[in-house]
Amino acid sequence: MDIEKIKQELTRCLGCKVMPCAKACPLGVSPHDFIAAAKTGGYKEAAALIAAKNPLPQTCGLVCPDMFCQKACIRNRIDSAIEIPCMQAEMMKKGGLPELILPEPNGKKAAVIGSGPAGLGAVFELITHGWLVDLYEKSKTLGGAVRLIPEYRLPKSVLDTEIARLTENNRVTVHLNSAITDFDSLKTRYDGIILAMGEPLPHSLGIKGEEHCISYKDYLSNPENYIHPKICVCGGGEVALDCALTAASQNAEVEMFVRRRREDMRIMARDQKELDEKGITVRALTSITEINKTGNACCLAAVTNEITPEGKAIRCEGTECTLEGYDLVIQALGSYFPKENIPAGFILAGDMTGETGTVVQALASGKAAARKLISPEQ
Repeated sequence: MDIEKIKQELTRCLGCKVMPCAKACPLGVSPHDFIAAAKTGGYKEAAALIAAKNPLPQTCGLVCPDMFCQKACIRNRIDSAIEIPCMQAEMMKKGGLPELILPEPNGKKAAVIGSGPAGLGAVFELITHGWLVDLYEKSKTLGGAVRLIPEYRLPKSVLDTEIARLTENNRVTVHLNSAITDFDSLKTRYDGIILAMGEPLPHSLGIKGEEHCISYKDYLSNPENYIHPKICVCGGGEVALDCALTAASQNAEVEMFVRRRREDMRIMARDQKELDEKGITVRALTSITEINKTGNACCLAAVTNEITPEGKAIRCEGTECTLEGYDLVIQALGSYFPKENIPAGFILAGDMTGETGTVVQALASGKAAARKLISPEQ
């Protein structure tokens, strides 16, 4: 967003007193306030207002969907909403990430298991209330699933800088390559424990030949290992979008299989436009029923769906077809944490609660989990 576009968006803000944008933000960030600061050239003040409530402020500006503050913007009733997430990212870029000022330690210490956005949200809330934190991460880097977001959407330098602000201080001790299996053994060592371990298991297609797929996590972790001429992506959400656009950037012919209507895809309007611009075929109302592989080529059996009056996608009889010539099939339906494997008696945050689906929601969940430790009576 260039400076002229920023000025244009700033002038479009009506400064409405009811501030629906702030009420819609899961973290309570007020676009009304940071835009008001930026209107007078106070980009540093604007950035400080955002970072006071959002542990990953520029990250969220870059990846937040339009379903929160932007959807609530009153300008929707006039012409179009202010591009608030983009504005937030620009305010952070221009104003800079402020130093994190921490209070004196209060003598309490917590363990946070998992360093995705929920875990980082919990860390932020705890250390800004005087707690010490041991942060445990099973992999070799911090960030969790946010690290799977492609570079073109979220530069790793932005994420690394924001994570460093939260963890490179004398209040947080980071334990990498530290998968925790015996949670009960931690209880005697800490005043509180928060589990924020994300969703480790990919959702299954539940079809014959699924073993010929790779998961979106494997693909997005190392897309350079999967360069092929023709790629199929199963799914219609943000991870499927990331897979499709990444494959297209490597000059693959890409087809997305979406069991519901195109307008039901859990992506933004600008993402839909980008799919078209990149020449990606979206096979809406289509489900893959079987995958067969001969040599290096995959053949797909598929069926057409219809939407019932109740909003369910069901298969239309007699619409079976066969599609050939795919070099790679990516399963991108999202993931989950098995409920039966969640240890009892701990505070949960993020995807483990089953109530989050975006970075900003996970951050808010982590902060809420921390507040349960800070003020257990509430």
